[in-house]
Amino acid sequence: MRVVVFGAGGKVGRLLVPQLVEAGHEVVGVIHREASGPGVAASGGTPVVVDLEGDVAAVREVLTGADAAVWSAGADTSTGTEHSDRLDRDGAQRAIAAGAELGVGRWIQISSLYADRIDSAPPVLQHFLGNKAAADDAARASGMAATVVRPGGLTDDEGTGLVSIQAEGMGHGMVTRTDVASVIAAALTNDVARDMSFDLATGATTIDEALRAL
Repeated sequence: MRVVVFGAGGKVGRLLVPQLVEAGHEVVGVIHREASGPGVAASGGTPVVVDLEGDVAAVREVLTGADAAVWSAGADTSTGTEHSDRLDRDGAQRAIAAGAELGVGRWIQISSLYADRIDSAPPVLQHFLGNKAAADDAARASGMAATVVRPGGLTDDEGTGLVSIQAEGMGHGMVTRTDVASVIAAALTNDVARDMSFDLATGATTIDEALRAL
């Protein structure tokens, strides 16, 4: 399967690319700066530099012929709400629309815990979560088989392979970036969690069992 990973140079994306390659997928890693290219290539992916905040033609080109796409790009809260507007909301929505038009069959959107209940989140995060929610809605309405993953607080600890997955309503939880990548790789490789949205945190259930339980 040809999989396009948006944000392949980010903290989750760079962990996801080698897992997808190991699973036998052809991976195109979309990055926003050339410096991330060698890392993607070393992991077995093909790096492509694309401006996700405005280069619609390049987004369409990279999605042409893709079987699946993963949106793991995201604005950091430190860069401000306008950057989030351009990337988390507008950039994601443009890419989703392009994927649907070009016949991409599967779309996985990495969102955030509380994106489906913004009023319960800390006020400082609500604008950012609103942008993620808009992208989540666009993915679900796209006609593609969409999966929306809402991880809790992200850590750089070693992955455990044990998670907790709930369709909604999870309280505060933490999860390693490695386990987030593993959940996405498993969802694509095992073709599970299609047309589903869920919260994700570290737990006591293996990834495959947790996904199939959905």
